Amino acid sequence: MTYFTQESLNPSERTIDIIKQIAYTYRVIKMADGTSIPFCLN
Repeated sequence: MTYFTQESLNPSERTIDIIKQIAYTYRVIKMADGTSIPFCLN
């Protein structure tokens, strides 16, 4: 059985960079009728 420790839950620097890049480019537009449209900037 594998036990997970706090150290094994920490993501790598590469994973953190990818998450930051997605968060930076991901946006949501709130339309006048209340709907939300997600999109990604290039």
